[in-house]
Amino acid sequence: MKLIIDQLKECIRSHPDVLNSAIGNTQNWKRTQCIVLSQIISDTLAKSDVLKGAKSNRNGNSISAMTLQRFFNDTYTDKVNPDLRFLKTLDKLAIFLGYTSLNNFLAHQNEKEKETEVEIGKKQTEAFEKLIFDYCQECFKCLQNLPAVNCGELSNFVFDDGPLKKRIKKALAKYSGYNVSISNIENKPTFTISDFNMVTVDADLIVLTVNESWNFEWKTSNDIEGKPYNKVNRQSYFLKEREGKWKIWDNHNPDYNELITEVKKACSIQKISF
Repeated sequence: MKLIIDQLKECIRSHPDVLNSAIGNTQNWKRTQCIVLSQIISDTLAKSDVLKGAKSNRNGNSISAMTLQRFFNDTYTDKVNPDLRFLKTLDKLAIFLGYTSLNNFLAHQNEKEKETEVEIGKKQTEAFEKLIFDYCQECFKCLQNLPAVNCGELSNFVFDDGPLKKRIKKALAKYSGYNVSISNIENKPTFTISDFNMVTVDADLIVLTVNESWNFEWKTSNDIEGKPYNKVNRQSYFLKEREGKWKIWDNHNPDYNELITEVKKACSIQKISF
């Protein structure tokens, strides 16, 4: 019952007729404010099609100032089984707000809450998708810095003490050891992400998957022409939150070792040829 009362209170306080009245800017409503509110509500209920034919008394198209004062002072909050008279009061408050009944008001509130949850979920998903995109973009910058090992601003997206950061440092060190450099393939994007999917959402862990397409050229110091690397796969990311900020803790890339293997093999062939 408390939730219902709180919802009604919030909607009444934000009702245009109330906001534009003498009590619109008053925070604490006492006897005087409830008298004004009673008149505002009564004027609206008198014009309501829902209450056509109702007698102009406390059981018809008005609510007394005393009842409203008890309502806003939480006198009814602890009621577990409210009586019929109180339910009729709630019905009239709902009608004042533009609904046909209390049940109609509650149904609309539930829909609004669902819409809000969907909107919040959409914004969160967009934020996590941006996190993955920014992470991939920073990874590509790290590759472009080769053969120098430079993790750039990865710490903005990845936890420094997480397993993913350690693997990235290890991979960059290996590429550097093979004296590899990276360049873009002409007229093609460096990477794209698509088909973003939230798999698990918990208070302290989020698991999501995304399709990634990577397109670039790599070459060692002995290569005249670059060798294309084109890979499309689905990767899983594991996100954690610390101090109110989400970052990537780990990820699963099924082709993590492929480029390292290619470069190592190319370097071995070059050494044999000499």
